[in-house]
Amino acid sequence: MSNTLTDVELSEYVAQAKTDAAFAFEFLKDSGTLTASLIFNIAHRIPGHDTLLSVRFPSPWTRDKEVKISISKFSDHKDHILSEERLEADTLIHAHTPHLAAWSLSHKPFPILYVAAQRHLLAREIPNHLERTRTVLDVVRERLDKHPELAPPPALLESNGGANFWGKGILKTAQLILLIEESARLQAIAAQIGGAQVYTPGALDLQWKRTGLLERARAFAGDYAPA
Repeated sequence: MSNTLTDVELSEYVAQAKTDAAFAFEFLKDSGTLTASLIFNIAHRIPGHDTLLSVRFPSPWTRDKEVKISISKFSDHKDHILSEERLEADTLIHAHTPHLAAWSLSHKPFPILYVAAQRHLLAREIPNHLERTRTVLDVVRERLDKHPELAPPPALLESNGGANFWGKGILKTAQLILLIEESARLQAIAAQIGGAQVYTPGALDLQWKRTGLLERARAFAGDYAPA
């Protein structure tokens, strides 16, 4: 794709993004990943372009089930989290998922202790956005600046709410949401029998080898932010 989108290219891109967004919403809804309120919306920056797509989904009690998409200039959104290049993300998804939301309500960071999620992620935990007077971008940038030993987080819990997730592409970001919520659910079940334990020696290396992330993971010496 060139640096300048033609009307036809933009139209085709938007149509594909809408199709991907609808598919992501359906598989997250059908798998029980989303809460019953179906709070789920997407912002996607077209890579290499000053164009932001915003996708909104209907609430479960509305009769109008149309997925709505709007287009704006990315540069008009000065505090958008996708402007932080260290996250290497072009997609932001805000979603409420039942078990991860419990961590949001607890005001605690979520430690990722489930290999199916961890093998796709460099970060070991998802922080909690407690200072809601500050933007998501400010909170994440401060963490990245203060703790370069920690891998950039794939999400930020919204204290007393859901979470903001980011990644590359709509479908891949949605897949991460499924895996992270699955991790939160299994860790909640494990809490009844002694709790999820830290990884045994070699377990993380084995997982990261499977996804090609081992070398990048070794560049980050820290696991969790200081309490």
